Amino acid sequence: MRHMPQLALYDTAGLKVGQFEGDAEVFGASLNRDLVHQAVMVVDGSRKQKCGRAQNRSQVSLTGAKMYRQKGLGRARHGARSAPIFVGGGAAFPPQGNRRILAMPKKARQRALYCVLSAMARKGKVLVMEGLTLEAPKTKVMVALLETMHVAGKVLLLASRDEATSDSNYKSARNIPGLVLRESPHFNTRDVLWADYIIFTQGGLEALTGGGTADAQGS
Repeated sequence: MRHMPQLALYDTAGLKVGQFEGDAEVFGASLNRDLVHQAVMVVDGSRKQKCGRAQNRSQVSLTGAKMYRQKGLGRARHGARSAPIFVGGGAAFPPQGNRRILAMPKKARQRALYCVLSAMARKGKVLVMEGLTLEAPKTKVMVALLETMHVAGKVLLLASRDEATSDSNYKSARNIPGLVLRESPHFNTRDVLWADYIIFTQGGLEALTGGGTADAQGS
């Protein structure tokens, strides 16, 4: 039987109230560095700006007639209007929009995500909150909540759809440096590697894994 990882459980005020039994598949996976590296490369590749694309002289659509007759004018001979030196002609060495598109199967991406989440959990950097229900948009309330949980640095807060889209929650979190509030499960391996702490609400964790079990007697 696989060991069920224990995650610290906090109430809505940021006080530790027990332990949360996490999903062994998500928080008990062994680290596969090659898989994680591949997932990061895919994410970074998708964020790169696409190269431009232009036509060369063989691709532009122009008449095949000569610019002017070859002899008798004292001018240099030209055989095509598509030459790069003419307005409307093709570019000499144009960008072709070639960009290597990296891809990765969905299950492999998921496995890489579980690898880094498990590594964070083993370090005690993955926390679970019972919920995120701020009554009004107050940045100082969110700051106080993080301080009570003894969380600092770069924090990825993963909540359910209702919690992430709540006006009070969003406005309370948006001006705090290093804090990113995001709807679960819309995050990736790169996001987890960026963070110093990962905080799941129970709703956000259920959206990712289907949930877990809480033990309010633990500490």
